[in-house]
Amino acid sequence: MGDEERKSSGKQIGGFVFAEDGSYVRTPPPTGPAGFFEEVPANPSFIDGVASRDVILDKDRGLWVRVFRPEELENRSTLPIVIFYHGGGFIYMSAANAIFHRFCEALSRKLGAIVVSVNYRLAPEHRLPAAYDDGYDALKWVRGIAKSSSDQDAFAHADFSKIFVMGDSAGGNLAARVALRAAQDGIPLAGQILLQPFYGGTSRTESELRLGSSNPMITLDSSDFCWLATLPEGAADRDHPFCNPTLELPGDLARLGARGLARALVVVGGKDLLHDRQVEFAKILEDAGNTVKLIEYENASHGFYAVGDASCQESVLVLDEIASFLRE
Repeated sequence: MGDEERKSSGKQIGGFVFAEDGSYVRTPPPTGPAGFFEEVPANPSFIDGVASRDVILDKDRGLWVRVFRPEELENRSTLPIVIFYHGGGFIYMSAANAIFHRFCEALSRKLGAIVVSVNYRLAPEHRLPAAYDDGYDALKWVRGIAKSSSDQDAFAHADFSKIFVMGDSAGGNLAARVALRAAQDGIPLAGQILLQPFYGGTSRTESELRLGSSNPMITLDSSDFCWLATLPEGAADRDHPFCNPTLELPGDLARLGARGLARALVVVGGKDLLHDRQVEFAKILEDAGNTVKLIEYENASHGFYAVGDASCQESVLVLDEIASFLRE
């Protein structure tokens, strides 16, 4: 980031205070819905049909996963695997946060799937591409289970030919990066599920200008701040390939050629300030010849699926759409 943008961020935004020299102090988490930042332990015993446990992949990096598995197979001999990456602007949250724990339980129960929720490194302490590397290593770990005798309890009924990557917000950005890297390395995936993926850029879109301060889950200021704290040192501005997929992604997809990306389900919300960027991202994939299913919920704001409001019809519908996508 340039010096001018660093100086402009001297006020506290989203739980961090940046000084003019670029140094920062991480303060207590910002306020949010009740229990939003609460963390909960895994549940080794089945509760409401789902059990979970934590597995450390790299202690030095703090890389670990929480593995969820359903109790009832419902006459299915094998279970698909969903690798899930949580949201939080690359700087907040963890796989232990209650909202993501509950969401992954719901996914495992509804989809009849093994869900592997990844606790990746966060910025600013670990700027991108650290999270991308962690996300990819989690995929390699899951694939390695198929060739070993470890973790046969959780993965006893796994179908390793049906591995999906999935993420919400920043996790959607991360999942898309993992899917791209997997395609480049010749690793097959059954699909990618991207819930309101987190993207940006220096020019403002219509939805950013219209909805930039309307949702406490994400505002234009907090979005800009997350990119300031997340992009690699030396990045000039938000027009960086990690943030703005229009810059390098079309060329990356063209070079993939016939190999292509795993088919994609992209979910967007009409009341999400990132709506236009997400639609643009889906179009880039589609224009390159990839199979893309774009679902838009007109009344949905950012993070609608993770809030835990059973009365929110969209949060029920999105689970149905994901279940349908896994069966296709």
